[in-house]
Amino acid sequence: MRVHFLKQSMNSENLLFVYGTLLSGLSNHHHVAGATCLGEANIQAALFDMGEYPALSVQGAWALPLGPVLGELYQIEPAQWQGLDDLEEVDPDSIENSMYLRVPIQVQWQHPEGTRTVAAQVYVYNWSLAGRPRIEHGDFRRHCLKR
Repeated sequence: MRVHFLKQSMNSENLLFVYGTLLSGLSNHHHVAGATCLGEANIQAALFDMGEYPALSVQGAWALPLGPVLGELYQIEPAQWQGLDDLEEVDPDSIENSMYLRVPIQVQWQHPEGTRTVAAQVYVYNWSLAGRPRIEHGDFRRHCLKR
């Protein structure tokens, strides 16, 4: 993976941590076309198999310990957020009707000069995960290869 450096200041409003189908080489990656991939990163969360896509929980809401979830960090243009929110079925008028919510999170970014902790946005699953299998190793790409 080629790492790019930031051209503007970093803040959680323009950084997105991706862990599922938005990853490079996967089915929805084209939705982050034009965004700058800053490199590999990870967060503390729980990843679940929903079939064709993963679900992420960051609050330990399902009485499971959190662990590393692997992904990529992107610098997003402001105009891209609406399309991403639509893809993730975020309903700005109703939390209950939103499949995912976009929330801030601390990310461990694998920067060429060493690991850095940065604030970014991430899409977390908003509905029940009861009965869904956990992806214990936290790597959706690896999980897809084993199917």
